[in-house]
Amino acid sequence: MDPAVAASAATGAPASVVFQDGLGERRHVVDAANETLEVLCLRSELTAVPSFEFALRERVSRLANFRHAYFARVRSVDRLNDQRSTLALVSEHTPGVRLSDLIAVAELAHLALDINAALCLIRQLVPAVAMLHENARDTAHGAIAPERIVVGPNARLVIVEHVMGAALEQLRFSHEQYWKDLRIALPRSAGAAHFDHRTDITQVGVVALSLILGRPLRDDEYPMHISEAVASAWAISARGGLEPLPKGLRSWLSRALQLESRNSFTSALEARTELDRVLGDSDFVAAPAAVETFLAQYHAVVDPTPAPAPKARVEPPAPAPRVEPPPVLKVEPTTPPKVKVEPAAPPKVKVEPVAPPKVEPPPAPKPAHKAPEPLLPIAASISFSNPVSSSTSIGVADDGDEFEDDADVGPHTSALAGRNRLIAAAAVVIALAGGGALAAYYYGLPSALAAATGTLVINTNPPGAQVLVDGEARGATPLTLTLKAGAHVVDVRGGGEPRTIPLTITAGAQVSQYIDLPKSVAATGQLQIRSEPAGAQVAVDGAPRGVSPLTIADLTPGEHSVALTSDRGTVKQSVTIEAGNTASLVVPMTAPDSAPLSGWISVSAPVAMQLYENKRLLGSSDMERLMVTAGKHEIEIVSEVLGYRATRTVQVPPGKVAPIKLEMPKGTIALNAIPWAEVWIDGEKVGETPIGNLSVGIGPHEIVFRHPDLGEQKHAATVTLNATARLSVDLRKK
Repeated sequence: MDPAVAASAATGAPASVVFQDGLGERRHVVDAANETLEVLCLRSELTAVPSFEFALRERVSRLANFRHAYFARVRSVDRLNDQRSTLALVSEHTPGVRLSDLIAVAELAHLALDINAALCLIRQLVPAVAMLHENARDTAHGAIAPERIVVGPNARLVIVEHVMGAALEQLRFSHEQYWKDLRIALPRSAGAAHFDHRTDITQVGVVALSLILGRPLRDDEYPMHISEAVASAWAISARGGLEPLPKGLRSWLSRALQLESRNSFTSALEARTELDRVLGDSDFVAAPAAVETFLAQYHAVVDPTPAPAPKARVEPPAPAPRVEPPPVLKVEPTTPPKVKVEPAAPPKVKVEPVAPPKVEPPPAPKPAHKAPEPLLPIAASISFSNPVSSSTSIGVADDGDEFEDDADVGPHTSALAGRNRLIAAAAVVIALAGGGALAAYYYGLPSALAAATGTLVINTNPPGAQVLVDGEARGATPLTLTLKAGAHVVDVRGGGEPRTIPLTITAGAQVSQYIDLPKSVAATGQLQIRSEPAGAQVAVDGAPRGVSPLTIADLTPGEHSVALTSDRGTVKQSVTIEAGNTASLVVPMTAPDSAPLSGWISVSAPVAMQLYENKRLLGSSDMERLMVTAGKHEIEIVSEVLGYRATRTVQVPPGKVAPIKLEMPKGTIALNAIPWAEVWIDGEKVGETPIGNLSVGIGPHEIVFRHPDLGEQKHAATVTLNATARLSVDLRKK
């Protein structure tokens, strides 16, 4: 168990709850290094699923080495020492405010989360998810939501609890239960929920839509009415008014939310590239200053009476040197004389011992200037056999001073002893002042240097690019550098032309750069070979390559001769390889050498369909044709997005193409417009609004609303078998 968690549990008084959602309660504890940790105490209803804990521990172990400024580091998975042995996820604490709290307060207090602030956070969220997917290609966050995002100082967005996806998938909830109980949005599918990259993209779309609307999505808005929310979204200006969204942003939201089945984003990198294009063509400024302004308004509402800032204390000027008249000394036989000496220099010096002897000088303020240079050698050359007590009062007298003493001590001896002590005391002050100034000078250097530098974090896709700063090589990406404050020129050299980025480093701040570099085009192609039955010896262009089933990854583009040999004989085929693509070859070992062994099937459908045979994926209907063995085949055609599933039996002739044409079933769509409109679907007029439960073929459609005075609007809608599609527009808004 993490020591901080163990210590907290052992006290019997658990830390107070700082945040709570469908996953559980968050509590703060402090570890042995005095660092604050955040402990997510997971709900017992979730951890009761036997495979939940195993999946969570496996994911935490897999991502143990993943580090990025956009993600809070996860420390461990532990069992608490409470009565229920609660399962807990331990992460490093991220200072800031949960995004769910920000948008909830914005709605309740009528705060304007303007479009520039929303875009600033979206432009951080999308690259962060893309970075996670690039570093962990087979994993997904699975729970991206405002509840799992923290907005920290300087408008920095941090994603927390990014290891939950695999465990949450084990719950086997329905899509509706995931949303209503855990606020986890999932793309529509006919089967069980699957937490993959497409899930993360959908959740990014939900967060982006919430930011643009300036409020949380309601339980009944997702998924049934999410298209209506996108269609009716407007940008909130800095003054709280409404204005049109940046051109292309509404389409980006639809693609991220998987509302456009043909054109939905398949990767976070694709979503990031399109977002950069959309915002690059707009006049909106996604600036951190807009987020900081909103944070200030939020804190003014949540904490309206902040403590006043302390006023700066102005020190009076140091007094001029003053010489005291010689004091009267009384020397006791058993104690050394107490001598009062005023300092010889104007500033009072706080003295820290700088040499091995134990010197305890009296505390005083730090010097206002560097000690004179002649004092430093003296400090280095003086040694002390009897250190001066911290209670000794020291003063300075000139050569003409005289001293009185008790009658027990001779006048000459008393004056001489007093003068020697005064000289020694003055030497101590000079030495300590010189040493203190020297120590202050050297120990003050690190903080001054730290204040004059900033941090630069560079990540590239793909990683491994060489980085030069001001012409000096500094390493390969991913890379974190400490640079002097000011202007710099960064050269990034990977695939293609070098990228040159001028930037400015601010003292004490961090600058992050994420750069997409052109990926090298593959010079070879792949060939997947499968024989029926398996186990045939494979030779390509006469060279043995192994035993089927086999994937050959280094074939040059062009035509190749493939020979498969088994105890049933030898079969030869010709195949064409394209650079960067994978060709597939399925060969039955029963036909004679001269007979054609294979044919093709092609599927004509208005949307992309997946083709299966014996529960094995053959390919997609987007492919012009798929190679299969000649003969009878039973093909299952599936579209999870449309809720469509059908089976077709086809006879594939040797060496020819067997076409499969699909007659798409009909779904229903409900249409409405304010105030009213004539409606055309795919160029055909269907009537005037309102139109309820109109029967149309499943798939994407173009819908045009026309009003004689208000003009027309075009919208895209996808009709499925899962539920009635709904589209409502306000023609008064342009």
